[in-house]
Amino acid sequence: MSSKRKKQIFGLFVLGILFSAALLCFFAILVSVSKIKSDKIDEVVQLSQRKYSVLITGVPETESFLKQVYEGASIVSNFYDCAIQYYIPEIRTKDNSLQSLFDYASFINADCVISYLDAGQEEFELPVNSSGELIPLITVGVYSSEIPQLSHIGVNHAELGIKMAREAIDFLSGNGSIFILNISDFDNFYNSTLVNNLYNTLRFEKGISVLNSEFTETYNLSIEDTIRQQIASSGKIDLILALSEQSTVLAAQTVLDLNLSSVTKIIGFSEGRESLGYYQKGIVSELFCSDTVDIGKKSIQQFSEYKANGSANSYVSANIKILKPGKR
Repeated sequence: MSSKRKKQIFGLFVLGILFSAALLCFFAILVSVSKIKSDKIDEVVQLSQRKYSVLITGVPETESFLKQVYEGASIVSNFYDCAIQYYIPEIRTKDNSLQSLFDYASFINADCVISYLDAGQEEFELPVNSSGELIPLITVGVYSSEIPQLSHIGVNHAELGIKMAREAIDFLSGNGSIFILNISDFDNFYNSTLVNNLYNTLRFEKGISVLNSEFTETYNLSIEDTIRQQIASSGKIDLILALSEQSTVLAAQTVLDLNLSSVTKIIGFSEGRESLGYYQKGIVSELFCSDTVDIGKKSIQQFSEYKANGSANSYVSANIKILKPGKR
C-alpha cells in the first residue's frame, strides 16, 4: 500500500472519530436540554400548586437588596407553601413607579407583597386582590408608621447604635477622634434611638473624642457642601462613623474629594449598591448592614403567621452583619 493511500485512510479514520465525538456531544446536549426543560416545567407546576403567591418587588435602585430578600424567602417558601415571584423593572421610567408595581400585584392577584420603601416615598395606593380586598403589605427598608403595612422587617436601632459604637472603639483601639455623620430625619423615632444608644456607649470612653455633623440646608450651601466644610475644618479625624446609606456615600465622596482616604477611615451602614461599591474599593473600611437573607425568611414567616392567626408582628428585627476585610 502506497504512502499516499495510507495517509488517506488515516485521514478518514480521524474524521470518523471526530464525527462520532460530535454526534455524541450533540446527543448529550439534547438530553441535557430536555432534562432542563423537564425540570423547569416541573418547577412551574410545583409553584402553581402552592397555596399562596407572594410578590417581592421594588424600583430598580433596590434590586441588589431585594435579590437577597428573595433568596431568603425562597429558602423557606416550601415549608410555608408559598410560590415566590420576584419582579424588578430593568430600567427606571415613569411607568416603573412603586404604584405601578403595586398595580401589577393586583393584576396577578398576589396573596402578599414584600416591597422596599425609601425615605420620602411618593404616595401610593395599596394593592387589592380580585375580591377588592387589600393585599397584605410587608415592608423592608425605611419604616414609616403612617403606612398601613402588615409588618415591617428591619433593623433594631438600639442594638445597631450600641454595636456601631463598640466597633468604632475597637477599630481605634480606644483612642482617637470620631466624626459622626448623620443626615437622616432627626425627628424620626428610630433614628433618635440609634443616635442616643450610640452616644451613650461612646461617652464612657475617655480616649475617644466625638465630633458631630451639624447642618441645615440653606440657599447658599447644600448638605454635601456643609459636611465637606465641616470635615475639612475639623482638624485630624481618625474615623467617620456614617449612620445611613446616604451618610456613608457622602462620607466616601467627601474623603475622596479632600484626599483624606489614607488618614480618615470610614465605618458605615449599607442599604444599597453604592455604599457597597465604596467598601469593595477600600474607601469604606467596614460596613454594617441588615441581614437581607434573614429579612426574606422573616417576611414569609410573618405572612404565614397572619394567615394562620389573623395578625402579625408590626415590627420585626432582622439580624445585623458587619462586612470587614478578612471576615465573611
